[in-house]
Amino acid sequence: MLKSGKGCKLNNNRNRGAAMIVVVCVMAVTMILSLTLLMAAYQMLATVNDEGRDELYYQQAMSFSEVLRKRIEAFSTTGSSTDELVNHINSFMSNKALSAPDTEVLTAPAPASGGAYGGITLSLDRKISRGYLVITISVADEDKTMASCVCKYRYEETGGTSKYTFMGYYDHWVEE
Repeated sequence: MLKSGKGCKLNNNRNRGAAMIVVVCVMAVTMILSLTLLMAAYQMLATVNDEGRDELYYQQAMSFSEVLRKRIEAFSTTGSSTDELVNHINSFMSNKALSAPDTEVLTAPAPASGGAYGGITLSLDRKISRGYLVITISVADEDKTMASCVCKYRYEETGGTSKYTFMGYYDHWVEE
């Protein structure tokens, strides 16, 4: 025969309390796992956005260097150019004064409208004794350089005419 009494009710309440504790613990673990997954997804998205932006800056540096390359090669073919930058580079290279610097830095800030483009810096480094010009093209976002491209040109001057021959791209330049 079963007896119902205070002992059964007390035991039943203990089981309910233990079940409630288990449910709260399972909910806490589920919530922690959900927040962890949410944070991981956010970090992955941020990484993808950063990599995309880095690639955009790299492509900006490379496309600028390609356009400059074509214009410098056209100058070598015709001996003249209407492009101010190419003319400036040529006057920099042909300046034979002893006081003339061997390096020069030219900058163009990012567009005021913002957008996806960074500011461009050109570093011209002439090695007249070795017969070449090294141009480093850097793209910056505010004060941080995001990508750069180094181009090397063979430089020859004969009869007052400058000739530039593209020699290659480099990730960075180290003096030979």
